[in-house]
Amino acid sequence: MKEPNPISPLLKRLQTPEQKAAGNFLRKIGPLVFIAGLICTITAMVNFFSCFGSMEPPRLFWLGFIGLPLMFVGGVLSQFGFLGMVTRFVAGETAPVAADTVNYMADETKDAVETVAKSAAKGIVEGLEAGRAAATNFCPHCGFSVKANFQFCPKCGKALAA
Repeated sequence: MKEPNPISPLLKRLQTPEQKAAGNFLRKIGPLVFIAGLICTITAMVNFFSCFGSMEPPRLFWLGFIGLPLMFVGGVLSQFGFLGMVTRFVAGETAPVAADTVNYMADETKDAVETVAKSAAKGIVEGLEAGRAAATNFCPHCGFSVKANFQFCPKCGKALAA
């Protein structure tokens, strides 16, 4: 099965020929190692259980100690070999759902976001206007802008008219 090329050019430059060769190697050797381990394990189990009727000890049971680790290693090699394909499949399945969810949330929360934005803008405007109103008095001596409740000018220190 031919592996599809990644969509993004940034991802495409990450896939080197060495990486593709390693993936192909892992996809081939992983299942072979797993099958070899499975054969060893089955042989060990058959030999073990076939000795129950006789007084003879199992002679091939040691293959189980080789087969189980081989099955593990083969599974891990296969997992790494097929990781890109599995990840692309999962992304292809979940990306449309995620996009639909984001679009749904954007549509459903648009009015609430607009209300919050308008309230924030109104609060900012009111705060600026209140700040301007509080500093509209000027010192008659130096012309410095002072708040209405000040009795003395903070710049020149002279008394302000009440």
